[in-house]
Amino acid sequence: MCAAIVTNFMPDSLSSENLQSPTTPDMPEKAASLFAPDDVDLFGKDHILAKNCCKTRFVNPNEEMYEHLLKQLEHRLKDGHSEAIYEVGQGGDGTEDGLSEEEMTKSLETIKGMADTLNADVVVLRERQVNNKIVQELLIRGRAEEEDFLEVRVAVVGNVDAGKSTLLGVLTHGELDNGRGFARQRLFRHKHEMESGRTSSVGNDILGFNSQGKVVNKPDSHGGNLDWVRICEESSKVITFIDLAGHEKYLKTTVFGMTGHVPDFGMLMIGSNAGIIGMTKEHLGLALALNVPIFVVVTKIDMCPPNVLQDTLKLLLRILKSPGCRKIPVLVNSQDDVVTSATNFSSERYSMFDMCCAVNYSNAGHL
Repeated sequence: MCAAIVTNFMPDSLSSENLQSPTTPDMPEKAASLFAPDDVDLFGKDHILAKNCCKTRFVNPNEEMYEHLLKQLEHRLKDGHSEAIYEVGQGGDGTEDGLSEEEMTKSLETIKGMADTLNADVVVLRERQVNNKIVQELLIRGRAEEEDFLEVRVAVVGNVDAGKSTLLGVLTHGELDNGRGFARQRLFRHKHEMESGRTSSVGNDILGFNSQGKVVNKPDSHGGNLDWVRICEESSKVITFIDLAGHEKYLKTTVFGMTGHVPDFGMLMIGSNAGIIGMTKEHLGLALALNVPIFVVVTKIDMCPPNVLQDTLKLLLRILKSPGCRKIPVLVNSQDDVVTSATNFSSERYSMFDMCCAVNYSNAGHL
């Protein structure tokens, strides 16, 4: 989520100023302004750049062009904390003409060659057809050293019995819940938490990803515990989940977790069967007051009647659109929605929400 987003625009100069990541205005008038500064001539006057169409710039570039593209990628990775998203096949003016299969293959070879030079890997996020041609979105992520990785902190909040600890146990340990709280037992720290099933302290668990986007968490076959040292050594990105209490009498502990642990994002969990009750609004207000980007996860959809689920979603949408939140809710239903949401989540106006189940893992993969 901390990636620098770029498309195939081409500045008219090889100076270092044009190699910096472009800014993204909140309400652009043109699609091109999302990816390039207003004062940049996309086609320019330089004969080397003018003869190369923006969308085909990765197809058999000459030596000077290749060096320019390599320096540009290096700056994108630096600005994006070792991550960058490239949209290959889209013109610099915002048009999506696409590339032929042969052109896309050559473009991928060029990008993978540049990524190898910079010690990074390339992953295809999604592919779509435009006018019988191909447009691909690529994630380029640097390979982290054993003693270095990118950390993203996610605070997990929501009312009591929303399934916070259970979902985290499923995500981090890779085992489904049995419907009676089996998955959450690995996250509890105190005996009274195991007996009551309610979190009373600030818990932590991690989820590691390598440079190719694959999960590296492998619980011990005997005790089922995670080896944090091994996960951090093998990961390029580590997501640290901060499991916070949902009961109102532990609100002070939750506030401490939201402020003292400085989360990058907040995951607000809502039980679909219970709806928006208890401390849900208080936790949402706390995240908004601290300017923590929030996304919503609606859980327990397997045990919720359809009419109750619809009522919960309607109330959720009304709250997110209210003057106090002023969010644009986006429902995540597919892998394409995941990519679109992730690339736009840095905007404070957007708030994504997903529906999942920790027992049968339905839609939990979108997280």
